[in-house]
Amino acid sequence: MVLEKREWIIITIISFILGLLIGNYAFRTNNNSIIIENKNTKIYIHIAGEIKYPGVYEMESGDRVFQLIEKAGGVTENADISSINLSKKLIDGEKVIIFAKKDSVNSETTSNSLNQSSSTSSIVSSTNNSNLININTASQKELEELPGIGPTLAQRIVDYREKNGYFQTIEDIKKVSGIGDKKFEAIKDLITVGP
Repeated sequence: MVLEKREWIIITIISFILGLLIGNYAFRTNNNSIIIENKNTKIYIHIAGEIKYPGVYEMESGDRVFQLIEKAGGVTENADISSINLSKKLIDGEKVIIFAKKDSVNSETTSNSLNQSSSTSSIVSSTNNSNLININTASQKELEELPGIGPTLAQRIVDYREKNGYFQTIEDIKKVSGIGDKKFEAIKDLITVGP
């Protein structure tokens, strides 16, 4: 059977269209596998405080705080897990701090040594029982509630905290550009660095 010129052209066009369809399908399938591979990215989280085995742990992207706590051996008897969002997704490089239960209402600085961090996390509560704003964990909006602290200055506090870690004392907030002695005097009775 001999094909005419018109039939060869039709077969070529059909072959070309089929090639495009198959190529497009293969390309989409290949992209999906790349996305799936990226979902299994390893992240590293530092956990400290009232935890049985504090340290840095390798976790999967998308893991939650409760999974990190399980991997670290669980919390100690003195841990205050009510201040933790156990379902929060972990972020690479963050530090999770498990604070101790308070023995009395006046024990503001139960564990200042645990308040170091290279990354800010909203895992711990930002205020304590006496309604002081914890400058180590407060969000920008919460910091704006302080007298004389607007959006720009609140963002500077958050940025400073992310770059330098948690404040060790309330006086350390004066290291933030724009907060001098006068502004510190206005807010010192409203802030804390403790749990």
